[in-house]
Amino acid sequence: MDREKARFVLRSFRPDGADAADAEFAEALALAAADRELGEWLARERAADAEFSAALNRLALPEDLRSEILAGLAGDREVEPCDMDEVWSRALMEIRPPDGLREEILMAMQSSVATGISRPRMWRRFAVPLAAAAGIALALILTRPDPDQGKDQAALTQNPAPEAVVPVTITRLEQQAIAELESPGFTLDLKNPDHEVLFRHIREHGAACPQGCLPPGLKDIPGIGCRTIDVGGKRGAIVCFRRAENDIVHMVVFRQRDVRCKLPACGSPKLEKRGDWAVAKWQEGGRVFLLLGHSSPEHLDEVF
Repeated sequence: MDREKARFVLRSFRPDGADAADAEFAEALALAAADRELGEWLARERAADAEFSAALNRLALPEDLRSEILAGLAGDREVEPCDMDEVWSRALMEIRPPDGLREEILMAMQSSVATGISRPRMWRRFAVPLAAAAGIALALILTRPDPDQGKDQAALTQNPAPEAVVPVTITRLEQQAIAELESPGFTLDLKNPDHEVLFRHIREHGAACPQGCLPPGLKDIPGIGCRTIDVGGKRGAIVCFRRAENDIVHMVVFRQRDVRCKLPACGSPKLEKRGDWAVAKWQEGGRVFLLLGHSSPEHLDEVF
């Protein structure tokens, strides 16, 4: 057993010592005892696991979480469907696979092929909690009523449309747009203060374009840049505008047929607060718009 394989094995070593009698774990532990670098790595891993466990123990779970999950699984929820849906969606969007996960999976597959032995125990330890979490999340999504879809839900369930024509929810669109803007790697495809240059770039890339539907407060201020964005296979765009030196707003635009929602017209947008973001939502000219900024909804409303 080399050092890398030992690391892979020891990452699933249970802290209570229940795996110490396993031959492979024993070999990896022996290597860690003899190899200083590997031993120091294992000590850091155990310390990080302990810190993570302590952090989980400090979490205060909502009192009604159990009843919410059970009600969602039973398909008989008595609360507003969007509340729990938003919590789950935000949590799932924040999941980032650890570095090297692909290499570890390939290593495990190669090990199984080389030995010709089925070894489900280590995989089951990872797979069961992930499958349980995914199952609960999927049950909440599939069983919740959808006020935007209404009577079409039964028809869609019996005759599911191809993925390419199934619209995304406005909640998913909003959450992914915020995630894109908050990403450390967020960049613009094109930087230019001229609206027409930005809109032409968006059209050339097959995305929904906001041309002709700008709110009055954005028509005469310079642009910063734009980029296309994909949500559930639907192509839209983000256009950034500079209202003042430290006042930047981001307009997200998608085709109305690609988004499942009911929104007011441009003159009276739906204003909300989402964490650090103020959000204005409206529809016009066959398009759905989001305007996001780090300000208050009232300040954002001045654009209209």
